[in-house]
Amino acid sequence: VFAAGDRRDSYGGFDLYFSEYINGQFTPPINMGNRINTRARDRQPSLSGDGKYLYFESARPSGLGGGDIWVSERQSDGSWGNPKNLGATINTSADDQSPFIHADGKTLYFMSKGHPGMGGFDLFVSRKQVDGSWSEPKNIGYPINTKANEGALFVSLNGRTAYYTSNQQPPEYGGRED
Repeated sequence: VFAAGDRRDSYGGFDLYFSEYINGQFTPPINMGNRINTRARDRQPSLSGDGKYLYFESARPSGLGGGDIWVSERQSDGSWGNPKNLGATINTSADDQSPFIHADGKTLYFMSKGHPGMGGFDLFVSRKQVDGSWSEPKNIGYPINTKANEGALFVSLNGRTAYYTSNQQPPEYGGRED
C-alpha cells in the first residue's frame, strides 16, 4: 500500500494504492477506491502485520481537524471497510500524521503537533487496550524528539531499532552536538 499524488485515476490530491509482489514483480497499482480515498488528502499508509488493518492519515472533513489518523478493516471478501477515525485520544485539532502500526498489532507510533511536545512535530506511542481503545499517547521524549520536527517512524520487528525523520540541523551546519 502506498500513496501517490495527482494520478489520472485519483479522487483527490493524494490517494492510496495497492500492489502485490508476485513472482518477483509488483502488480500494476490499483486505486483503493472511494471508500478509502476522498477528495481530501489520503496518505501515509501502514498495513498491520496480519494484513487486516490499514492505518493512514487523511484530512477528510469528518475528522477532528488538520490531518487525522484513520483505520479500515479488511472484510472477509477482501474489500476494505469504511474507515474509522481513531478518536480524540489519538487525534487532535492539529495535525496527527504518519501512523506506524508495529508488527505486534498493538503498538501505534505517530507524529503530532497537537499533543504536548518539545516543538513542531513530535513522535508518540500508544498501545491498543483489551477493549479496543487506545492508551493515552506518550511522547517518546528527548533525545529522539527535539525542538525540530520528528516523524515518519518505523520500528524493526524485534523492536530494537527505529528509523525516523528529523529536520534538525547537524552540527556541521550549526545544529546541536548531542
